[in-house]
Amino acid sequence: MSGLSGARAIHTMATWKNPQSPKLWLAAVRAESRHGNKKEADILMAKALQECPMSGVLWAASIEMVSRPQRKTKSMDALKRCDYDPHVIAAVARLFWHEKEFEKARNWFNRAVTLSPDIEPKHGEKWTAVSEPVENSHQPVEAILKKVVVDLGNEESAFV
Repeated sequence: MSGLSGARAIHTMATWKNPQSPKLWLAAVRAESRHGNKKEADILMAKALQECPMSGVLWAASIEMVSRPQRKTKSMDALKRCDYDPHVIAAVARLFWHEKEFEKARNWFNRAVTLSPDIEPKHGEKWTAVSEPVENSHQPVEAILKKVVVDLGNEESAFV
């Protein structure tokens, strides 16, 4: 908890100086979520969306945070705000994938990659988090891909 307290203090100072930084808000929300503070994470996400209403990254994270019955509504809200953001499009694709509507999911994933090829595996947030540590820096692509899949599976089971 002392690490979380320090992180909160740093986040408060950082957002005071730069309140419209989606990355800062997302880091704070994820820190609270990692420590099991769902209510605090929800409050921070609401504040983040007020400060950065056009941030696709925040809307995508918001879609993933809400309970399953609320995801469709949250997706519609996100699409109204930023319908051409690849992160939102990918979040909607994941929603279709969870609902086992694989053809729709494939179409939406293709749409997201068409809008921004940088959210493909070698440039995405999950990929770089696994590939950049020193112990993985010289691993072949297949080995890194397997580690990313394991991480995504662990993350997926936390949200279900």
